[in-house]
Parts: sequence; structure tokens; C-alpha cells
Amino acid sequence: MSKVGIIANPASGKDIRRLVAYASVTDNVEKTNLLRRTILGIDSTGVDEILVMPDYFGLGQRALDGIGIENIQAKTSVMEMAVNFTSEDSTLAAKLMGELGVGCIVTLGGDGTNRDVAKSSRAIPLVPLSTGTNNVFPVMTESTSAGIAAGIIARGIVNGKDVIKTRKRLVVIKNDVEIDMALIDAVVLDQLFIGSRAIWRLSEVKEIICTRAEPNNIGMTCIGGNLHPLELDDEHGLHLKLGRGNLKVKATILPGLVTEVGVKELKTLEPGEEVEVRHKPSVIALDGEREITVTSADRVKIRLQRDGPSVVDIERTIKEAVTKGFFRNQSQEAKWQQK
Repeated sequence: MSKVGIIANPASGKDIRRLVAYASVTDNVEKTNLLRRTILGIDSTGVDEILVMPDYFGLGQRALDGIGIENIQAKTSVMEMAVNFTSEDSTLAAKLMGELGVGCIVTLGGDGTNRDVAKSSRAIPLVPLSTGTNNVFPVMTESTSAGIAAGIIARGIVNGKDVIKTRKRLVVIKNDVEIDMALIDAVVLDQLFIGSRAIWRLSEVKEIICTRAEPNNIGMTCIGGNLHPLELDDEHGLHLKLGRGNLKVKATILPGLVTEVGVKELKTLEPGEEVEVRHKPSVIALDGEREITVTSADRVKIRLQRDGPSVVDIERTIKEAVTKGFFRNQSQEAKWQQK
């Protein structure tokens, strides 16, 4: 039985960066529309069941009410699960979806949402759609197409080895215990308290460890990307120490904010290599959100690993399905050829 899960985060794209920069807002009305198109895309592939995570805004139910459950062939429902309306809901939903045999998960959110999902499930292929700020991990694409790709994967129409790739991650080890992870970057901040979760003061940033560094992206990884680009499939990571030095670079650290940044050190990281956090006390932000406090007594290391979540290449998946004739009406084509 083929199943697709959908995890939509109503809180993504609404942090302080809309006040201190020029970040856009993807409101929950638009997210509901994106979700409707995702569901319809999935349903068009003949998937048996679609499961949607519940949330405080009711995105899933609003989407289903707008479509009309009678207009969806797949068994479609908002999951019954305990919710506390925090990021933990995404982690729990991914775990439950795995237990229910979901073959693919579509995420609507930012880097943080996908990180929350990957905490409990890195084996289930993800189709990550961007709705947050400074996103690197999820992609901007039409949600109908994303839904179609997810359905194709869940039904096994194409060979997953050809269109699904395992991404890198950063593992945070505190006092010899693995406590958290990041998909894109871990940023060491000169701070004592978590406070506002989003990073928006560059003066606080001391170190950046990242899995990707592309010049076209926005955020902390853009600093590395404008010095030593790392492509999506590059095996390496990057470690930067900011501050006064011989090297300065312009980077887009927030939407509409291009500034010059001083870099003291820059080096590439091999898979399995660790970076020890020596700036103490400090706060570590993971994928753009302050998460971990580091005291003077703590021993913290950040390790680059190649065992991150599995991600579906949407365009390639659909093209592979085309070559297999998935979208053709075989019976009508046979009649046409007879004529």
C-alpha cells in the first residue's frame, strides 16, 4: 500500500528577520494553497493514502475542506497524534509516519523544519518545499510538481537509486554525548543566552561550520560561498572563523542586506572531521536558530557526516517517470496506434 506523508509548518517564515531586513512572509493562507496543490499532485499519481500532520492553524484540514474530500481518490486525513504546537510536532509526525509505512514525506517549511523531521527519520525520502527564510535545504518549486514526485517515489515507479541522494549533516557532540544536528550550518555566537532564536546580528558570529556554501544562497553560508564555493554534492564541509584578518568578503547575510565580513581563518572539512568549539561561553545556532548553550566547562565538538536525510530530485524523478511512460494512457495510445 503506497502512502505519502505531509509535514507543513505554519510558523515558518515569520521570525524577526522580517523586522531587521527585507525577508518576505509566506502567510498561512498561501501555505494552505500550497498544501492543496501538493495533495492534488500526490493524488494524481494513484497513491493509496495521504497523511497530513496536524498543526495549530489547521493547515491540513483547511486544505482538505477547500478541495473537498470527495474529490480526492486517495484515503486522505489529518493524523491523530498528540501535539504541543512546537517544532517537536514535526519530529514526532515523521516518526509516526515511518511506523505507518510512508514511502515519502513532503515538507513545507524552512531549514529548521527539515532538521526537525530528519531528527527522527533520515531514511524516508524527503521532498522539501521552501516556505521559510534564508532557506538552503528546501527548494522553491511548484508544489503540484513536488506532490507528483512524492507520489512517484512512494509508488516505486522509478528506481530510487537514480533520483534520491543522501545529504550531509553536522552532528553536535556535547560532553561526549551526541545531542543535536544541523543540515546546513552550525554557527557559534558570542552570547550567553538563546534569546531570539533567529540570527540577525553579524557581530555576534564567531565561527561557521557548514555542509554547503553556495554564492547564490542567503545567510551565513553565503560568506563561505563567496570565498570557497561548495556545491550540493561536494563531499566536503567548510569551517570559517570570523573577525579581523587579511581577508574580507561581501556576502548577502539577510534578504536585502549585503555587507562586508572579515574572515580570520577558512578551511575545508573532510567527512568525519570534527571542529572543537573553543569560544566559551557561547550559543550555537543550528540551521539559523539558536539552540545550544555552551558553558566554560562544556566540551563541544561538531562533526561532518555523510549520513543525513535522503532527498528526492523532483525534476529528475518526473523525467524518469516520463521515460517509463507513467503519464501515458496506454489503452488510448493503443487505440490511436491501431488507427
